Amino acid sequence: MGYENYELENVLLDYQFSNGSWDYNSSQENLDRIGSLGGTIHCLRWIKEFHLEKSPRMVLTLGFLEKVQENDGSFYETEEKLNHSPQKWLQSETIIDRFYFTAAVPMRLFSLSYNQNPMIHFVIKWLKENWDDWDIVAGTWYGLWALLCLYPYNVGLPKTLFERCYEYSLNCLPKLPAQPLTWLLDALISAGYPFHDDLINNGVDYLKKLQNDKGIWEDFKYSTTETTVTSFRIIEFYNQSEKN
Repeated sequence: MGYENYELENVLLDYQFSNGSWDYNSSQENLDRIGSLGGTIHCLRWIKEFHLEKSPRMVLTLGFLEKVQENDGSFYETEEKLNHSPQKWLQSETIIDRFYFTAAVPMRLFSLSYNQNPMIHFVIKWLKENWDDWDIVAGTWYGLWALLCLYPYNVGLPKTLFERCYEYSLNCLPKLPAQPLTWLLDALISAGYPFHDDLINNGVDYLKKLQNDKGIWEDFKYSTTETTVTSFRIIEFYNQSEKN
């Protein structure tokens, strides 16, 4: 039996704050928590998973993103989050990290059919000023993959840059742990890549090999359940596509 939208929204209530931001952990798991841009980008995956693109949860999320977008169109983690729970890799701001956050926002919004959201124009303008610098693009795997997912939406990404991102990502597949591999596959599928695409085809083949003898995709202690759920769903989708 399927769930009603309000039931699915209730599942997510513990993860979203009144300002529209999201955290990775529910209140039952961590009472001293704070919403973040990183958590919001992450949880947009679950809004898509639950088909809540037009829900009050999504409207509230868009409001948060609009508030934290910089005047130049870019995004970076909020000061409140950095002061509350410092992460070493974010404490000294680099353009590489800003590129990751900025590219990740339209990647998720596009997958949720928010192609015409007013934020997008300024995001793409900022990205265009920086995506010719390969050191910035390839500084994090997420920045690379975000560009791969933006390419089908005709945002002006040069074909040569797309091809370079594609080849680089294809070569990285056998080196990826289960969690980032599922993130890549899930993002590509959301962006409309067909299952016969080499990145997805090869990625799913490798993902199957990462399942352990307990039947799970083990990753960092806090993400094994999520990684297993996403792995199972991706492989099921892939198997169904082969039958059709």
